Amino acid sequence: MKDAWSRWVVAHPVWVLAGCILLCMGLAGGMSKFQNNNDPRIFFTEDNPDFKRFVALEDNFTANEVVLFVIHPKDDQIFTRETLAAIEALTEDAWLLPHATRVDSLANFQHTEVEGDDLFVAPLVEYADQLSNEELGEIRQIALSEPSLIGRLISDKGHVAGIAATVTMGEGKTEAPEITEAAREMVRQYRERYPDIDFMVTGTVIFNQASAEATEQSMNSTLPLAFVVMLLCLWLILRSVMFVVVTLCVIGFSILSAMGLAMWLGIEFSPIVGMAPAMILTLAVADSVHILASYRHERLESRSREQAIVESLRINFQPVWLTSLTTAIGFAILNFSESQPFRALGNVVLIGVLLAFFFSVVLLPVLVMLIPHRIEPGKQRDFSPLMERLAQHLNRHYKPWLLGMSVLAVGLTASIGLNSINDVFNEYFDETFEVRRVNDFAMSEMTGMHRIDYAVPAADSGGAMDPEFQKNLDKLHHWVEQQEHVVYVTSYVNVIKRLNRDMHGGDPEYYRVPDSRELISQYTLLYELSLPQGLGLEDQLDIDKSQARVVVMLENIGSRPVLEFNQRVEDWMAENWPDYMQTKGTGMDVLFGHVTMRNINSMLSGALIALISVSVLLIIALRSFRYGLLSLIPNLLPAAMAFGLWGVINGEIGLAVSVVACMTLGIVVDDTVHFLSKYVRAKRELGLNTEKAVEYALRTVGVALVATSVVLVANFAVIGTSHFYPNSSMGLLSAITIAMALFVDLFFFVPLLNALDRRRKVAKG
Repeated sequence: MKDAWSRWVVAHPVWVLAGCILLCMGLAGGMSKFQNNNDPRIFFTEDNPDFKRFVALEDNFTANEVVLFVIHPKDDQIFTRETLAAIEALTEDAWLLPHATRVDSLANFQHTEVEGDDLFVAPLVEYADQLSNEELGEIRQIALSEPSLIGRLISDKGHVAGIAATVTMGEGKTEAPEITEAAREMVRQYRERYPDIDFMVTGTVIFNQASAEATEQSMNSTLPLAFVVMLLCLWLILRSVMFVVVTLCVIGFSILSAMGLAMWLGIEFSPIVGMAPAMILTLAVADSVHILASYRHERLESRSREQAIVESLRINFQPVWLTSLTTAIGFAILNFSESQPFRALGNVVLIGVLLAFFFSVVLLPVLVMLIPHRIEPGKQRDFSPLMERLAQHLNRHYKPWLLGMSVLAVGLTASIGLNSINDVFNEYFDETFEVRRVNDFAMSEMTGMHRIDYAVPAADSGGAMDPEFQKNLDKLHHWVEQQEHVVYVTSYVNVIKRLNRDMHGGDPEYYRVPDSRELISQYTLLYELSLPQGLGLEDQLDIDKSQARVVVMLENIGSRPVLEFNQRVEDWMAENWPDYMQTKGTGMDVLFGHVTMRNINSMLSGALIALISVSVLLIIALRSFRYGLLSLIPNLLPAAMAFGLWGVINGEIGLAVSVVACMTLGIVVDDTVHFLSKYVRAKRELGLNTEKAVEYALRTVGVALVATSVVLVANFAVIGTSHFYPNSSMGLLSAITIAMALFVDLFFFVPLLNALDRRRKVAKG
């Protein structure tokens, strides 16, 4: 059936080419529906309990979407007229940012003073350029003793300050480019206006925009570089302009069709999905190289062009289809992921893999028939003799190779335990991104890296005014402040204690929570009535004062320590607070830490299903239960060895790295399928013994195995050069896994087959 189809395709090249072009154009038209979502929230599903908690907190209080201006005077002195005037001016201008709803800074910090029975609330800094030295000293003393400022909007040394502008953004964060451009323009203007002060900008909004820039970078630099590397590898291996041109056409048709169809299906783009074209490129190359390598081998055997391509399709159709199907299964398993971007990546590449197979067995033979070319012995190097010599070496020395590789496999697999879970969204961008450099400076000089929010419920509406509730919050404050790596902790209890002190003539003895609920309510009412518009208590209390928000900022300690710290806080609450106040921490770092753990469990389940599916397919395709089960060894070992090596050279498993084993499973199976299909064919159809079957398999498919592996490793290594850490870590570990797969197949699986099949032959004899 497939031979008749191949002959029909080869006999009608023009009509088939026209059909392929029309199909590609129709599918590629979907790219007009391109949507790019850079919101980090897309990493979490709607039914994720941690994400629900995070969304509920943002609904009850102000959102965490912030533009943070960082001000660093070159003389390291914030409390000068010029610097305070700059902070005061930028605070006012920050209100003009698109979608700004709140601005907090040292300048507009609402300082309280009491005269008689009157409470006065006013900005800490006003008319900074007219301040006397005495007033500057007083402002410095107040600021550096205020817990709500230190570590949040000013450094404890008084040399760096921050201005936090809270903005509102809709789903998808489409407002991020507009807000980011306005903030960057503001910074440019202030740098010119105040040359002795360094102005920088960071914050969650800027990080959202950096995600868009990472996507653009993947499309504009990573994909072209992958093309260049692929062309170089193909030329060095195949040494044929025609082969390179044909492969490029298959790649181009596959990528355009897959991306277009993905858009037609409504799949959203993100920095993670931005890797899909480079992945489709590598997988399309693999299909093409196997067919073209066999075609060249047949032509060198003096077959005609038509006979050679038909024979190449005949012997490669099943293994190429099997590898495409198993690769598709591997990427389909990404639908088990907890994160939508990885599910989207899996589906886009799955589509691309199946389309690459289609164009490899339809478009490729047509182009071979239509493009003029000549293949002559001596003008195109045949690497098959090298593969035959390698086979002979492995046949003679299979025992040492099997022993040595077994030791290496055990050693690397045992190193898996060196890995630890660590995923920090702030570190997704490397130092080539300005936002990363600014963020690192701000975190090291002024504030922390990891933020955890706690929405603490009170007993009833207005219960946040209850003394017991406030005192319990205060106990938490004292305990948290004593913990290692804590930069600051803040909540409304700081305001109440400050008001109580000021209402008692500034007596430090009264810097505590009052014993009367009525008094706390009165303080709160007086304070709220004195606050200017836009600087209310909605960031600390919900609308009916039945919840209070506690914010803890930690140093850059990594996601696992953050989760461990959060667990200690929750355990402390369980031991020291009443039941009605029990709550759980939330925030991006907590979310990413938890979703990575769940993702690993999901991926393990998915990998088990994929392995069973692939094994069943191989048993059916090879018509051998024995070889189908044996194939599990070279399919499992590469990922285990790669993760062991990763533990030695890196040791951190984040959300992106957690999907690599499943993602590469289908690719790893490719080498095993192609080798076993030729090995079994040699034994069954040609009646060869084990040694000769190994020689035949490596002579006919060895070059293609090496070629495809080199191209795959090179292209995933290119992805590994990305400045977006999820892409770079995924690309690098994938390259290591695929390299391990070739190494395991050649130097472990071939010796293993030698040992087992020779022993079986002896047993039968």
